[in-house]
Amino acid sequence: MTNETRPLLRVESAQLPLTVQDLGRPGYQHLGIPVSGAMDRYALITGNQLLNNDQGHAALEITLGGVTLTFIEEAVICVTGADLYATLDGEIIPLWQTFKVESGQTLSFERPVKGARAYLCVTGGIDSQTWLGSQSVFEKGQLGRKLTTGDQVYATDKVTEAVVEQQLSPELIPEYTKHMTLRVILSPYAERLSNESLEHFFQVTYTFQKGDRMGCQLHHDQPLIHQTNDNMVSDVVSFGTIQVPASGQPMMLLADRQTTGGYTTVGTVITADHWKCAQLRPGSTIRFQSVSIHDVDQLLQPWKEK
Repeated sequence: MTNETRPLLRVESAQLPLTVQDLGRPGYQHLGIPVSGAMDRYALITGNQLLNNDQGHAALEITLGGVTLTFIEEAVICVTGADLYATLDGEIIPLWQTFKVESGQTLSFERPVKGARAYLCVTGGIDSQTWLGSQSVFEKGQLGRKLTTGDQVYATDKVTEAVVEQQLSPELIPEYTKHMTLRVILSPYAERLSNESLEHFFQVTYTFQKGDRMGCQLHHDQPLIHQTNDNMVSDVVSFGTIQVPASGQPMMLLADRQTTGGYTTVGTVITADHWKCAQLRPGSTIRFQSVSIHDVDQLLQPWKEK
């Protein structure tokens, strides 16, 4: 933080994970340090763009609700991502739209209505400690910690010309549903599964059982079967890599994943669908669709254009 930073808000309660996130710290995976950063990059980037911030300015990532914040000074803010029943002094706020808050007002994220993670973006971004060039908290790597009751969050001294009531076009707002279809590039190690299991993986509906920023555990009554064993020589993994351990139940790796892994991998979710992974919550269902690596640029282009 700089000497010019000022308290923006105070955390009154945080029953579930509340962290500062930006676009992460690329360039350190060879040292075993994941990129981390916002789970839903589309929501973070869009919130910053609506405020005329740089797209990578840090924001608060709120997971599943249970968070209450009191503003210490006035600000122009924007909440994007999941609908976590967010209210300002008891009144429901608009999502994907900029608006002004006054000193003393209380912003609450009560419970998940649609999706899992919301982003509170503020004019000029949030100021906090940096580690390896990023403000993103990665608790398991001891790079920062989640915010708790009594913590203060600081605003930067950056000046941006935010426009109040600037909103995203409705057609650009993602639809967060209880069922998601995730497009997957097949792994070169997928052949370690039996042919029947590989076909099965793309035909059935999985349930998201539990997870965190590192990854999530999926379940189906019929486990996948390995032709040999579940272990292999460790290889690179990324956001969206789907591993299959001995249990036969897939695990999908997310923002705070390890950088290598020795479980059989069946494929990797394409970048254009990462926001869907971020917005899954326990009980959500998932189908996987195989796509060619040659189609990925074409599939990503509409996401970039948004």
